[in-house]
Amino acid sequence: MRIFGRVLYALLAVGIFLLIFTYSIDLTANRYYEEVFGTSLTDTDSDLPEFYYFYTSIPDFHKNTPIISVDYDGYIIRGYEVARVSVNNDSELEVTESVYIIVYSPTKDLSVINNLSFTNESDTESFDIPLVRFKTLNLLNGVDERGFIYLPKDLFLSADFDTIKLVNKVEETVVDTQLNIDETDFTIKSNLEYFYTLYNKIPDEEDIDKLNADNIGLKVIHIDENTQLDSSIVLISMAIYFVILIVSTYLIFFRRRKYD
Repeated sequence: MRIFGRVLYALLAVGIFLLIFTYSIDLTANRYYEEVFGTSLTDTDSDLPEFYYFYTSIPDFHKNTPIISVDYDGYIIRGYEVARVSVNNDSELEVTESVYIIVYSPTKDLSVINNLSFTNESDTESFDIPLVRFKTLNLLNGVDERGFIYLPKDLFLSADFDTIKLVNKVEETVVDTQLNIDETDFTIKSNLEYFYTLYNKIPDEEDIDKLNADNIGLKVIHIDENTQLDSSIVLISMAIYFVILIVSTYLIFFRRRKYD
């Protein structure tokens, strides 16, 4: 019976350790994401453009001005033009144009939101974009059927879509507003092709000023060796746990044995 009690105590100690360790890691990650990305979440006290730490980290080029911009009843929907660029074996420039979708709210619970829906006036054409949460923040990203955040430009131009809807998990529409998007909104490719024709190379940081007339920028690496997870929460939690474990073990087993 005594052996069974000790085994049960050991299992309980391991279980509590895992719970505390996981919880402290989650707290650390939450604080980290808030510190790194939080100042970009439409913070009026920040000098950064809204969502700067999100669309600017997408390879290889982005446009600062969103091509989809909706503010509706506490919900914020943004769609940014992004592009991946390469040069093929024939020395030809290849540009893949995509849209990076963000749904954010400073007041609404986005855990109940399911997808974005694009429709035309007669509802004869439509497509849905699933939404997934970014880390632990109250922010969602649009993804394709494979879970990729690069949504093809042609998807948005495949029909005369003029309505964008935000739909929750019980299929209720919480946002229903007009959408204006067409081919002329996508300008990264034409700018890059023109630059490549002139200079026979892909623009880098030294060249980016020549594209700034259209608010085009290069990928920005926001997290470096100076931006690290603060391990203090984990260390303090583990220290408190082991102190309590040592004291409880002594009181339950050794002190009791002394008086038996």
